[in-house]
Amino acid sequence: MSTLICSCLFYMINLKNTNELKTIPRISQYTLSIAVVFFLITTGLIVILIIYWDNFLEPQLINKAKLTLNAIAQSQIRPICDAIENYEDTPQTIKKIENIVNIIFLLKEADSNIPFVEGIRIEVDYDFVKAKEGTLDLAIGSIYDNNILILEIPMYSKNTHELLGISIFYGNPNFLTAYKSDVKSAYIITALMLIFVLIFAWIMAAIFIIQIRKADKEIKKKQAQVIHAGRLTAMGEMATGIAHEINQPLAIIRLAADGLNSYFKNKYEDSMEAKAAKKIIQHVNRASGIIDNMRSFARADTDINEFTDIAKCIRNGLSFFNEQFRIHDINLFVSLPDELIIKGINSQKFEQIVVNLISNARYAVDKKAQIYGTDVEKKVFINLYCSDAKQAIIFEVKDNGIGMSSDVMARCMDPFFTTKEVGEGTGLGLSIVHSILKEFKMDIEIESKIGDGSLFRIFK
Repeated sequence: MSTLICSCLFYMINLKNTNELKTIPRISQYTLSIAVVFFLITTGLIVILIIYWDNFLEPQLINKAKLTLNAIAQSQIRPICDAIENYEDTPQTIKKIENIVNIIFLLKEADSNIPFVEGIRIEVDYDFVKAKEGTLDLAIGSIYDNNILILEIPMYSKNTHELLGISIFYGNPNFLTAYKSDVKSAYIITALMLIFVLIFAWIMAAIFIIQIRKADKEIKKKQAQVIHAGRLTAMGEMATGIAHEINQPLAIIRLAADGLNSYFKNKYEDSMEAKAAKKIIQHVNRASGIIDNMRSFARADTDINEFTDIAKCIRNGLSFFNEQFRIHDINLFVSLPDELIIKGINSQKFEQIVVNLISNARYAVDKKAQIYGTDVEKKVFINLYCSDAKQAIIFEVKDNGIGMSSDVMARCMDPFFTTKEVGEGTGLGLSIVHSILKEFKMDIEIESKIGDGSLFRIFK
């Protein structure tokens, strides 16, 4: 019964913690299978303990009680035999036998103070005893045939070794009950300890199963994130190759547009065709700039430059998101100096920091709009400035998105930790940011509140 109750309890805890109905059947199957096994083991153990008590231990206790009764009877049987053998037809003889018998009733168990003997019956063979028939047949104390502690001891003559009769001792059932009770208590305690060990073993097994299932689920989730990260890496490499291939047709388009622009500039400067040629050149230059940024961002450059313009790095990072912000109706507020040179920073890696932080901000404001409705105004703030208070250069990315709880904020830098659905994020963005910042010996502060957005502040 205890095992079944524990099974139900852990099943409910497991159900509460998973929060995924589709995993219930499998977890239930594992938990209930273990519960059934341990229930059968516990039931079998209880049955074995009961059988052992009834068929082996209790009969042994009865035999030990009879041995005790026999020792007491043997210590007093000789005086009874002598009194019967030397019988004289006087009241004093009968009284003497009764006194000897009463001494036996005074013998008690030390701890419980319970008498060992409850009754004695003496049956005499009058062919060998010089007394009238029935004179010495005595019955003293409680005598009943259903007493399980009945001991018959023959009485022999000391001189002739002839059988004088039989003394029948009736043991005290209360003594046997008290004796069995002490042993039974120790037996039950031992049995309960064994059952407790089994239940404890089942609980530990159930906990391990739950933890294994949880760890297995977490591993599968991380594997999916790693696969997704691999796909993103492959897409990045593919995008770099595509950017390289696009450069050639862009160069041809630019060359043709420059020719058209020169032609219309000399003859039809204010015509629609001249304006169209200029617009073609502008968009080709814009596409070339984006391609250059992609190639620069993807380039494996691990050297730490002596001096880097981080304002330029931020602008390069923003170039990836300008069109995304326009399509998603996100208001972007940028406050950057024209130039801010800092020593000991790798430009490509700092751009990676910028891209990851801005990407998270875009996701946060879009997610909030999905939850609270499209009427929510989506804002992202990018600031770079020198702080007199901190005596440091500070880069901030702030959004009014969904925000983070304190638990999420404490773990957001852990590798593969993400609140996004599988396929939406790898859980590596902020971990990479943290790793790069440690390399640059820069610090980061995070402020966030559920529903109010987040602020990431980097300073050196």
